Amino acid sequence: GMSARIVLIISVLLSVCFLPGAASSMESGGAENIAFYEKAIREANNKKEEALLRKKLGDFYVSRDDYKKAADEFMKALSVSPSPFTETERLQMATALSLADRLDDAARKLRLILAENQTNRAARIQLAKVLSWSDKLDEAEAEADVVLKVDPDNKKTLVIKANALRWKGKATASLPIYEKALAGGESFEARLGLASAYIDTGDKASAQKNGVLLKPLYAYQERELKKFQDSLCALRPDQPGVQFDYYDDSDDNRVKQYALFFRTWLDDWESELRYRHIDAVDPARKEKAEDISAKVYTRRGALGAGAGLGFIRADNSGGTDLTGHIKADLELGWGAVGVSAARDMLTDTALLIENRVARSSETLSLSQRPLKRISFSESYIHTEYSDGNGAEDARLGVRYTVVPGNPKIEAGYRYRYWDFRRQSGGGYFDPKGFTVNQAFLSLYMEQRGFHFFVEPYAGYQSFTRYEERSSGNIAGASASAGWNSKRCTSFEINAEGGNYAGATAAGFKYHQIGFKFSLFM
Repeated sequence: GMSARIVLIISVLLSVCFLPGAASSMESGGAENIAFYEKAIREANNKKEEALLRKKLGDFYVSRDDYKKAADEFMKALSVSPSPFTETERLQMATALSLADRLDDAARKLRLILAENQTNRAARIQLAKVLSWSDKLDEAEAEADVVLKVDPDNKKTLVIKANALRWKGKATASLPIYEKALAGGESFEARLGLASAYIDTGDKASAQKNGVLLKPLYAYQERELKKFQDSLCALRPDQPGVQFDYYDDSDDNRVKQYALFFRTWLDDWESELRYRHIDAVDPARKEKAEDISAKVYTRRGALGAGAGLGFIRADNSGGTDLTGHIKADLELGWGAVGVSAARDMLTDTALLIENRVARSSETLSLSQRPLKRISFSESYIHTEYSDGNGAEDARLGVRYTVVPGNPKIEAGYRYRYWDFRRQSGGGYFDPKGFTVNQAFLSLYMEQRGFHFFVEPYAGYQSFTRYEERSSGNIAGASASAGWNSKRCTSFEINAEGGNYAGATAAGFKYHQIGFKFSLFM
């Protein structure tokens, strides 16, 4: 009856609030204690009693580090009746919501607290942290600035502001803020942020110097330290590696490419030396080619520049040809602009190797990101071929981030117009008035050193070649999967294929598969 329910409710509250031994026994009781709470909740006399009991059950889940179930109970408690709870209790519940990754719910509850009490500094700091975790970095920085205006040395808030800047790509601006936080005393979060910011700026020595000072005390800090060490391992390493690719198409072309490469840093210049051997066959011929190349690239602030030089020799054709490129790019507030010039040899098929077709091109590229989830790209390429042919190539694209974070899902559209001066018969695809409209969807995800990417596409292409008009639907995909080990090795497999005629120099339906293995030293 009524008296029995009252006794039950009082016994639960007493056991949790006033009897430590009983509470300890309850924690060890596990499922029995959960059932005990749930029975009391079902028999509660009113919403206030139910809310209080759900809060106690949520606290019990927190004691067991089960934040997901705790968040469920806290949300129910606040929904049933928020009135019994103090600001401090509501803040504790909102914090648990954020630890359960219910970031939007946590932000709403924190904003309610601040709407009633703008001076609740702890709630505002937690809100800034939740907003930064939600990738709402401008809002997080604004909330942090409110706190720092009245408490400029608040260590937690300094770290939140610095993190927001670093995650926005402003690692250099975050450095003095992390330093200021550390001036008030050692902090794992501040030291990790500072070391990570040095990684983002490419300063490996400073990242290592700060990394050795990281002393994790908790399991989550151990996990963060391992992530940092993996990132440090991949920063400006000496990287020897091997690569293999196999290509075949609907015209019975078969090509195998073997490569050895070594990447390193010469001061601020990212450098690579590469040797490649190519075996290509078709029903009428067998060709081999070898090339060796070197390239460098550097970035100074918003400006990047690079160049490369190489030599390629076809065994059956004789002679050595020069290849190379030069490029520059400039990052601007609205996007980026890039220019480049290059000379290479077409080695996609045995016929192209036999014909020794060289290609020289000049490229202008633009990109814009007017909104956080939307980006645009455009490029124009003028190409001249050694057999007297030439082409104009214009491309447009738009990409939208459907789901940010990990996994990341994007969708987009590409348009291309490609027009050759004539059909040369040189063995490469040289259409007149080639147009393609293409829609694509991409997925990228990574976890515990593994990463996976896939991008299927579909569309429509049309062109004229040798006075004959062709058109039709196209479809295909590219994909890759890889693993980066804690010992700083990387292995990746990749595959692509489809009937998009502009995907390869030969223009046939094709597929390609390969792998790459490298060490980070």
